[in-house]
Amino acid sequence: MSSGEDSGERNPFAPPPPGAPDQPWRPRTPRPPETGQQTGQQPDGQPGEDRPQPPPWGRRPEPGQQQPSPPKLDPADPTHRTARNALLSGFAALLAVLFGLYWLAFPLSLLAVWYAITVLRTPAEPAADPFSPRPVRPQVPAALSALLTGGLALVVSLGVFGMQFTYRDYLNCRNDSVTQEAAHSCAQEYDVPAWLSNLYDVADE
Repeated sequence: MSSGEDSGERNPFAPPPPGAPDQPWRPRTPRPPETGQQTGQQPDGQPGEDRPQPPPWGRRPEPGQQQPSPPKLDPADPTHRTARNALLSGFAALLAVLFGLYWLAFPLSLLAVWYAITVLRTPAEPAADPFSPRPVRPQVPAALSALLTGGLALVVSLGVFGMQFTYRDYLNCRNDSVTQEAAHSCAQEYDVPAWLSNLYDVADE
């Protein structure tokens, strides 16, 4: 590292010369701009404007500027209203399944799936700029949630109805049984799967 003697400037990081008196600490002053920049001129000699550079982390929002709010469901829009009804029907069908009300969960799940498919099949409005990214329509997440909850409730309710229809004689035998031994003998009499008899044994306990 050179001490800067050739250029006429002293290296600030170099040690002081021997025998120099101690000097008090003082803050470093910034280097003054060159002649062209002092008069507000650009390096090529043309006058320019002192424009502040934006910070690297982005501009701050102005005090009166409002941030764009995310899209919300509009009750006045028929498509948004259908998506809301689908979401409510899907959650109601799922709650009916959890409480064992399969006769109520089946029509609610059908309604939720129908509404959700109707919303998803609705075409989107044409964008003014075909190359700009399209925002997510607010009714799409609601319709997908309704399709998930309604479809799950529909599958469970259909499975319960199919099992009740297939093993109707066995279930009637269990319902007519007075004792636990008679209920266990129904599984051997009608040759039902072991998982079904164990499931109803656990439910009876």
